[in-house]
Amino acid sequence: MRILFITTAHNSLSQRLYIECVERGHAVSLALATSEQAMLAAVESTRPDFIIAPMLKKAMPEAIWRRHTCLIVHPGIKGDRGPSSLDWAIALGEKTWGVTNLQAEAEMDAGPIWASHNFRMPERPYAKSSIYRHEVTEAAVRGALDALKRFESGNFSPEALDYSRADVRGELRPIMKQQQRAIDWRKDTTASIARTIRAAVVKSPARKNTHAKQTAT
Repeated sequence: MRILFITTAHNSLSQRLYIECVERGHAVSLALATSEQAMLAAVESTRPDFIIAPMLKKAMPEAIWRRHTCLIVHPGIKGDRGPSSLDWAIALGEKTWGVTNLQAEAEMDAGPIWASHNFRMPERPYAKSSIYRHEVTEAAVRGALDALKRFESGNFSPEALDYSRADVRGELRPIMKQQQRAIDWRKDTTASIARTIRAAVVKSPARKNTHAKQTAT
């Protein structure tokens, strides 16, 4: 298939997924979501069969998702919505989290679900960036590849988001602002302080990634 990646940055997740798709014989193009015009131009020039947004900080233009199937990789469990998903998961001490691969629609993060995979949050105090590069990336790649197979089959109907389902336990959360990251040294426990710091820190001690694939340099 002709696959177009529309992403805010070509980060570790998008690079890994790019390699996985190419290895499976897909023709993959990449476009940075610098503006709505740039996204529209990329779609017009590549004419993709399928669009994947590995990491997107802008809304997918309606002119694109109404004409194409656009897969949004969201770093949250089913039902989770909002731009600070991983921050909230760490700060609230979630024991398990996940990645949901959903279809772009008008309402942010509320489209039909093509795939969803959960993982155990690491017990060691790794920072958000480390969890993103490891647990989130593995679940995201697995889900995106599942979604591609289902799209290619032509007989798969994605699951509508339904908060009455037992496996949909996420919720819409706002962007985590400075007031939510503030530490009350008189009331907060050591554990809650550690979680708050982990949710904000972008670097942590390196750990071995046994699943990562090397990119050519």
